[in-house]
Amino acid sequence: MDRQLRVTPLNAQVAIFSPGAPEFPEWETGDEPAVATTTAILVATRDDLAGPVTVRVDTDTAALDGFTTVLGTTLMIPDGVIAFGSFLSGEIERMPLPTAGAHLATVSVDVPGEASSVLVTLTPAT
Repeated sequence: MDRQLRVTPLNAQVAIFSPGAPEFPEWETGDEPAVATTTAILVATRDDLAGPVTVRVDTDTAALDGFTTVLGTTLMIPDGVIAFGSFLSGEIERMPLPTAGAHLATVSVDVPGEASSVLVTLTPAT
């Protein structure tokens, strides 16, 4: 199961988060390719003036050729729905997941720190 969305990455970032109770992370230095809390992930992208960014969320795909894994974390999704896209521009997609609860999240990008394509793989944590 996967969904994809092209968004305008305002502030050069996209988000993947639990829509019920997102606690968005803070950028420590601004040079990180991605940062996370237990309910949200922010991924550094190219500048919004460089064009839209593709965000894809998948429940069973590994990183694609030409992509670099920049983050692995556990994401709590209590209601079984994940939201993703550009929170700041209001371009958000919601996707139901097969299960609610803790998910292992792997974030892979085409260009770390300046991504034009982001792949997030979510698998239930055991």
